[in-house]
Amino acid sequence: MADDSKPAASILPSAGLGRRSVLAAGGAAAALPLIGNRARAAGEPIVLGWVGPLSPPGGYAEGTNMRYAAEIALEEINAQGGILGRPVQIVFADTRGMPAEGRTAAERLVQQNKVAAVFGEFHSPVALAEMEVFHKYGTPFMACDVWSDQITAKGYPEVFRNAPAVSLIDVTIGQWIAAAGFKNVAIIAEKNDVGLSARTLVQQELAKAGIKFDAVDADPNLTDFTAQILRFKSNATPYDFFLAIYAEAGAYPMIHQAHDLGFAPTATCGAYLSGGEAVDPTFWENVGDAGTFLVTENVGLPKSAWNDKTKAFVASYKAKHNNADPSGAVMESYDGAWLLFDAIGTAGNTESKAIIEALEKTQYVGARGQYSFSTSHEPAWHYHQFLDAPLTILQYAEAKQSQANAPIVWPKEYATVPYVYKKPGT
Repeated sequence: MADDSKPAASILPSAGLGRRSVLAAGGAAAALPLIGNRARAAGEPIVLGWVGPLSPPGGYAEGTNMRYAAEIALEEINAQGGILGRPVQIVFADTRGMPAEGRTAAERLVQQNKVAAVFGEFHSPVALAEMEVFHKYGTPFMACDVWSDQITAKGYPEVFRNAPAVSLIDVTIGQWIAAAGFKNVAIIAEKNDVGLSARTLVQQELAKAGIKFDAVDADPNLTDFTAQILRFKSNATPYDFFLAIYAEAGAYPMIHQAHDLGFAPTATCGAYLSGGEAVDPTFWENVGDAGTFLVTENVGLPKSAWNDKTKAFVASYKAKHNNADPSGAVMESYDGAWLLFDAIGTAGNTESKAIIEALEKTQYVGARGQYSFSTSHEPAWHYHQFLDAPLTILQYAEAKQSQANAPIVWPKEYATVPYVYKKPGT
């Protein structure tokens, strides 16, 4: 891995690079007339920063995969001759999923590495800390897999998001619960700004549909939920659905404990884990059979909506990384790099205001569809948000099933199965 204290060397295609990767680079080039040609780039490098968890306690497994995606984008751009005739370098900063580390990394990227722009991140609290630094210095920041409404609601001109926001995700979850016909819902949410706002949004949708619910807020560091689950299990009016809004260390133990205690998922009580943990590469090795029939969201495009860039990127990623399916977060990181490449090429320079202006006008087509960023402040979280960010709800049908092959149950236009929810044992 590149040292996060200095720019990573430009990564050029190796002898083992497959033909599909070369084709993917060629496909991306067509949309970027100012990025250059396949001649070797010369001159002072354009330096970008990437932030995300690459070691514990953060979500380092997915963070590492997001880094891999950024490296593929880097290979492609430099194989084309870089941007504006200059090679591109990326400095990879490990934030360990900790806000203080994120803030320090952001300062270092701007002050020491002199980055033109930054992309990445996997944890909302870390992104919120980082963006204060980027706002202070006017450095463009493409937030790639962080969902807190506050990230765009603060209205910072430097901050863009190519992932869905909580207000998009949790309203959808509430609508799906209603469509699936559940009547009495038990909720455990992490006790922080992201978890509490997500719970509120889901509850609003449940109330609209006349669905009963009870909620418990738990410390993000909690890993033993036995007391809460047993209380839910012994409720006088049985719950028919369990919603866990948890993206912290306790997510996997919670699902394991709910299963082992016979609460959910069962034939009488469904289960949903929101927060991204259920599509993380470490999910099945941590929960085992407890994950079968679990429902979760995926922020990637369904296969039926893949375009040529999606297909080329997936083929390149799988060829390089043990045939693994890239998650939506991984595609966000890949597209985050290309959105910045495209904006710099369009701007014709690396000035922050010019990059921001180019991003506000972008119509770039990436692996996750055609991008555009709202400039409306009504509601506040719309500002610089990709409002058409893809989002589907899937339900695992068997143990160790990849998220790419799991049945999509919602929304209906993307569903790959005739049911909205499948009860265990049916």
